[in-house]
Amino acid sequence: MSSLPPSISSASVRNILTLLASREAQLVAGSGGLERRVTWACRMRVRLPAFESVQGGELALLALSQLRRLDETLPRLLKSLQKAGVAAVGVAAPDLSALDPEAISFADQQNFPLILLPANSHLEEIEREVITFVVSFRGEIERKATEIAHHLMQLSVQGAGIQGVCDYLAQSREKWVIVQDSSGEVRVQATPDSARPLELPASFSDDFLHQRSLTRITEPIQIRHEVVGSISLIGPESDFDFLERIILGQVVPVLALEVARERERSEVENRYLVEAFTNIIRGTYQSTEEMLARARILGYDLAQPEVVAIFELAEEIPDFRPGDPAALWGRRIREELQRDWRGCWILVERRRVLALLPASVADENEREKTIYTRLERIFTRTNKGTPLSCGIGRIANTLEMIPQSYREAQRALEIGRRLFGEGKIHSFARLGIYRLLFHLDGHSELDAFYRETLGPLLQHDSRQDETLIETLDSFFHCNGNLSETARMMHLHRNSLLYRLGRIEELLGHSLEDADFRLSLQIALKIHQVHKR
Repeated sequence: MSSLPPSISSASVRNILTLLASREAQLVAGSGGLERRVTWACRMRVRLPAFESVQGGELALLALSQLRRLDETLPRLLKSLQKAGVAAVGVAAPDLSALDPEAISFADQQNFPLILLPANSHLEEIEREVITFVVSFRGEIERKATEIAHHLMQLSVQGAGIQGVCDYLAQSREKWVIVQDSSGEVRVQATPDSARPLELPASFSDDFLHQRSLTRITEPIQIRHEVVGSISLIGPESDFDFLERIILGQVVPVLALEVARERERSEVENRYLVEAFTNIIRGTYQSTEEMLARARILGYDLAQPEVVAIFELAEEIPDFRPGDPAALWGRRIREELQRDWRGCWILVERRRVLALLPASVADENEREKTIYTRLERIFTRTNKGTPLSCGIGRIANTLEMIPQSYREAQRALEIGRRLFGEGKIHSFARLGIYRLLFHLDGHSELDAFYRETLGPLLQHDSRQDETLIETLDSFFHCNGNLSETARMMHLHRNSLLYRLGRIEELLGHSLEDADFRLSLQIALKIHQVHKR
């Protein structure tokens, strides 16, 4: 909606004064209302009511001599006309002294233009002249608006785009042009040559403009009854006339066409990007060189090492409703990655975000640490209460290795979630032996090894409700340090020694046996997998 009052004609009181200059018309009061819009002209009748069918916006013409015959006063008539919305009043009188000082004072207070005409003025001629001027002015304005709209349409056909159309409009009208999307965010700003770009927030109000002595007229942009945005002309209020309103009305269809084209282009490009990204992570392409070239066309250099990262919502979280702020989690991650990782390729899906991240550090171990640390920072910044996890594959030094990195990222998510829970980053390179154990999970030999190695302890703990398995795990976690293990488990050293002796007795082996210790540690890792 416009923050300016609606106008029917671009002719102002100032224009009318210029027109009547040859008739020796002069403004005697109400100079603050010179930009009022004049839509018509009417003469005072010889009987009451002095003015009939006033619609607003008229130039009211009267002779002081007629006013006296109707037993009416000029101050009272001015108040009545001003209340009815008349734009200005022209009074034929001998001179300024013939006008009531109260009338002049009222006109100045209300910014209500009062024009003095010679006493012998032919008001009927002036009425016709003003009406002809207003109508022709309007026709000329509409002709100019049509010319501008035609030029804008040509620019659109030539492929100037939304920015090009807005740039021309800003230069031709010497005003700022702002295009906002359906959420009110500024998408395009065009600035006239004589001004600097406006420093606008992402979305702004009329009050924001008024504080800077500016105003705007706005029209919605619609595509098939859907409001997809709006266009605004911004400038000082006194600079606006009817031409801007007509132009804005005619430029909206041009912009609607551009928005529709942009949408179609975006959908096609998005499908092409999704197809290319999917082909790369799955390895479903014919030629490496062709795929590298295709990626370069899309703006991505995959000749350098890459790593795949997957951010994914927890399974128990239902899909977010449209409009729910939490539904923007994927966009937040994409923006953070793009800000922190130049050249990354992001694909946002409904429940996950896939990322191809360039790995530039030379040493592979150092690269893994750097990538993990950077992703950890991004994960912390973006994970504001949304239950999600991140899986990272190993570095792919060639395009052909990217599918493997993708599978590893998926596996890291699966294993990491089962072992360590949601809300964490899980790197495949850091999972160690768990990668092997998860791969063999359910294999008969693995289960047999587990039962043979830890069976006696498992049976004892289940019967006696004791925690020898936990004691053994803590002992290995502390690298066999008795004091550290006792402190960790809040046990007396002698109690710990008793438990360890009981473990050796049940298993029939000494914990000093290096090979047996290795078997126990592997079996404890299998136990962790089974617990999850």
